[in-house]
Amino acid sequence: MPRSSEDVLSEEAIQELEAQIPAKASLATRMAYEKAKSSGQTVLLSKGGFIVAECADGTEEVVCASTPRRKVATGSFRIGPRSATSART
Repeated sequence: MPRSSEDVLSEEAIQELEAQIPAKASLATRMAYEKAKSSGQTVLLSKGGFIVAECADGTEEVVCASTPRRKVATGSFRIGPRSATSART
């Protein structure tokens, strides 16, 4: 089905919408955390190199040590040619 020119977003509009993704994802994650806690659920978090179970009563229990799959230096970011986020290049 052909699209009318009214349905197509400009590159600037797309970039504006994409810029909102991190904030919206962060808000959704926080809301899910709060909803789980308020309904009495146990929530798993990563804290200080450990996976921690945070119970509804406020107690915390270390589940296991977490090890990163890759070490990444703070502030470094590179998109490789096979990365899913490099689809536009």
